[in-house]
Amino acid sequence: GQQTTNDIQHRLPVKAGFTLEYKLNEHISLASGITYTNLVSDLREGSQNHYCKGTQRLHYVGLPLTVKYRILSWGRIDVYGAASLLAEQCVSGRIDNDYVLNNTVVQHKGETISEKPFQLSANLSAGLQCNLTRTVALYAEPGLSYYFDDGSTLSTIYKEKPANFNLNLGIRLAFGKKSPHTK
Repeated sequence: GQQTTNDIQHRLPVKAGFTLEYKLNEHISLASGITYTNLVSDLREGSQNHYCKGTQRLHYVGLPLTVKYRILSWGRIDVYGAASLLAEQCVSGRIDNDYVLNNTVVQHKGETISEKPFQLSANLSAGLQCNLTRTVALYAEPGLSYYFDDGSTLSTIYKEKPANFNLNLGIRLAFGKKSPHTK
């Protein structure tokens, strides 16, 4: 006889990766590598005093494919634009729930999530890169990503907000054609 609610709060995704870049010429390069993504969501369902609260954790491994175009260079600094596709596979998932009656936890239950969706996204970005050596660079890359529906029943931030801004920071390893602007 009490009003119930269902609330899902998605935390910001945490993504890490390793990328290798191959320079085709002084302007165009291709990049690929491997990524890891951790998606965490906080769940709460029930009434004010009787409810279930939990945490859903999904782990993805992905393969990006990026085309990068260097727009201009000044000394060791490059400005570029990039377009990429990222294919990610959920490799594991878990949900941990606390069942609460009269504001007291009466049971804790953890279970493995058997659904392992495949996630595809398209990404556009602009970047600023500082070339430390001919093969090693630091970069900052703000961008926009769009996550396509994965067809699963899982609730993720990518389903609620398929278009997302992101900021990638890192170290890039490059090989291939030598740019005339790097030493």
